[in-house]
Amino acid sequence: MPKASATSGVQLWRWIVPIAVGIIIWFLPVPAGLNPKAIHMLGIFLGTIAAILTNPMPSGAVMMTALAVSYFSGTLTLSQSLSGLASGTVWMIFSAYVLSLGFVQSGLGRRIAYLMLSKFGGSSTGIAYSLGCADLVMAPAMPSVTARSGGIILPIAKSINDVMGSTPGESGKKIGDYLIMTCFQVTPITGALFLTGMAANPLCAHLAKEGLGVDISWGTWLWAALLPAAICFVLLPHVTKFLVKPTMNKTPEAKALGKKMLGELGALTHQEKLVGIGFILALVGWATTMLTGYDANAIGLGVVAYLLISGAVKWKDVLSEKAAWDTVIWFGVIISLAGGLTKLGFIKWMSATVAAQLVGTNWLVAFIVLGFAYIYLHYIFATASGHVAAMYVPFCAVAIGCGAPALMVAVCFGIFSNIMWGITEYAGGPGPIYFGQGYFERPRFYKINFCVVTLNVLLVFITGMAWWKLIGLY
Repeated sequence: MPKASATSGVQLWRWIVPIAVGIIIWFLPVPAGLNPKAIHMLGIFLGTIAAILTNPMPSGAVMMTALAVSYFSGTLTLSQSLSGLASGTVWMIFSAYVLSLGFVQSGLGRRIAYLMLSKFGGSSTGIAYSLGCADLVMAPAMPSVTARSGGIILPIAKSINDVMGSTPGESGKKIGDYLIMTCFQVTPITGALFLTGMAANPLCAHLAKEGLGVDISWGTWLWAALLPAAICFVLLPHVTKFLVKPTMNKTPEAKALGKKMLGELGALTHQEKLVGIGFILALVGWATTMLTGYDANAIGLGVVAYLLISGAVKWKDVLSEKAAWDTVIWFGVIISLAGGLTKLGFIKWMSATVAAQLVGTNWLVAFIVLGFAYIYLHYIFATASGHVAAMYVPFCAVAIGCGAPALMVAVCFGIFSNIMWGITEYAGGPGPIYFGQGYFERPRFYKINFCVVTLNVLLVFITGMAWWKLIGLY
């Protein structure tokens, strides 16, 4: 009985916190010039974010509840409550999930990783780059960083560690610690490079358009992120090598493993070829939207149609892909709630109010301070999507209100929305999987993550400001 009571107490706490947050904000005094419904919408929104953090129910169930509350409370109309589910952004994410399913099922993702390993796996740094490049190649088509990094890259890294006899503990110092840390930290960088590289990236683009009036296309995101992300990518294996200090540098066994596994895979299968064609079609379509005039979201749906018609992916497998359908619900509702804040005038009021307090502050100083605050606030979030939904528009709006160029700010905070989840083991999907391998004690893990993430933020600011000036973002 005591055990059951303790469990009930924990569950009750998970419910009390989000409900209390929502009710307290709902009954706050309404500032002059603000629609009372805007405060009510804020209460529903922040209560929902609190529920995502405390997790009294699965996230999809939380979102459906929030949708019902927003309508039956009279805060949003039914069409406004459901508007997010009609968003092209949601279906862009869904399309990329289906394409990533093809990568996993066909084995094309593993083949790419082993190919890279067979070419560049002769040293510890070479292995790090080969696994990083495999992640990079898959990133445009696999927004699920958990599937990409945790499902494909990590098992290969573990196989290499086993071959090298570098398991958790003392032997991990040889190469295991280094590969685990580098693979964990490279995915936020590869995700930052593409609009479809991480599930929350299209959400950033949608919020930028709806909340800030800034349009970020697939090509614009890639072009803007190219130089800062490339520099972070190139430097990362050397940075982690300095921090972790592996004792094994020559690794001919790993290169041999890559060749062996490629041999076992044999020639490209028919399914791999079909998925590869779909991948190329998606990249070409997304990269040329400004030339063709086709909508990037529609291109994603077209690629899904191709994959299903060709048989590269089966519909029954799509139906069983729980993460994709959960994402449709999660993002659809959060877009509706965030859109409600914008439509009811809260975002405009808040950004004007905060910006008024920063009158006289240099926009560059405000931009940098807000950027670091956005990153380090992720210590209190267990999901990048929840952080983006709660913080992206307000932080961008304040920076823009201080005079920072709008497109530059929107893109920069989109990049940061990837980099930030490398800061803890609970901050993103792959974190628990990597930390759970047992190579790191938590204090050491946090210390190294903090150093890597902070350096990446500095590199994005320094190289990004120069690059964004050169390409005309400001």
